[in-house]
Amino acid sequence: MATKDYYKILGVTSTDSSDTIKKSYKKLALKFHPDKVSPDKKKEYEEKFKEINEAYSTLSDETKRRSYDRGETNNYAQSSQSSQSSQFEGGDLSDIFRNLFRGGSFGNQFSEEEDANTGNDLQYEVVLEFTEAAFGCEKELFIKKDILCTLCKGDGAENKQFKTCTTCNGQGRLKMNQRTPFGTISQTITCTTCRGKGKIPEHKCPHCKGAGIISSKEKVTVKIPGGINAGQTLRVKNGGNALQNGTPGDLFVVIAIKPHPRFTRDEYDISMELPITFSQAALGGEQAVPTLSSEEITIKIEKGTESGTRLRLKGQGIPYLNHPSHRGDQFITLKIKTPKKLTKAQTKLLEELAKLDE
Repeated sequence: MATKDYYKILGVTSTDSSDTIKKSYKKLALKFHPDKVSPDKKKEYEEKFKEINEAYSTLSDETKRRSYDRGETNNYAQSSQSSQSSQFEGGDLSDIFRNLFRGGSFGNQFSEEEDANTGNDLQYEVVLEFTEAAFGCEKELFIKKDILCTLCKGDGAENKQFKTCTTCNGQGRLKMNQRTPFGTISQTITCTTCRGKGKIPEHKCPHCKGAGIISSKEKVTVKIPGGINAGQTLRVKNGGNALQNGTPGDLFVVIAIKPHPRFTRDEYDISMELPITFSQAALGGEQAVPTLSSEEITIKIEKGTESGTRLRLKGQGIPYLNHPSHRGDQFITLKIKTPKKLTKAQTKLLEELAKLDE
């Protein structure tokens, strides 16, 4: 009689297939991973985790499973526990767990971000004028990157002549057995010699030396949307480095913006200072002010305006990103200019005004 019911531990039955057992195991292994719980529950989860892996190391092996079903379990259970305990306690559990589910038959579920068939991403900074960022534009960038060889079109072979890869015997894949604390795991990986094609060039392309890739300075046209701000990033899909037998990476364009001689920006609002004379502040009047659209708008200055007064022009700011019909506002701070040099007439008038203030 078995001391432990491995089928019950994994939540399966003795008639379930190997795939069903594998799926249940992966689900439980993720659920009871000790690194995912608080310290007070860590020991409990470690014991459960070991138990799950002890059960799977037996039921995932057809020979061990048949012996277990016949009741011949003691030797397998003891050897499995001994092997797992020594390796489990001596290593980094996070690294072990990560390696277990990387690549091979588990790759699509657990390592999509580590896709070996995608070229490297590239990053490029583009510097925009203030108004280009506000209203959008198109930029032509010249970027050095890897592209498919223009002679062999990326296959790396001279005259497109190939032979069977001897490393994988034309399969494009290699089966590897990896020893882990949970038993021996079989993994299927892409052949590193032929990179999954199952064939290699008879003679290498003289232009790319068989790599299928060359370095080139390429022109990339990027559409900059209006309202974009400094530090934001645009993604150009497949604009990165090419990869033989794979998909190009992406190009990430990071935005930088030159300062404007008159305006400053706060999200979608812009601000400026407008100098006015003492007489304008005292008597009031009208003053034309510039806007981002290059047209001038006349504003009214009230009598007795103090320096620092802030006025708003609604809808004259930056267009909203992806919503160009909406715009921020333009704020104008009035600054009274104090003249450094006065004419005789100005001096006389100010002296007379000073007498009236007494």
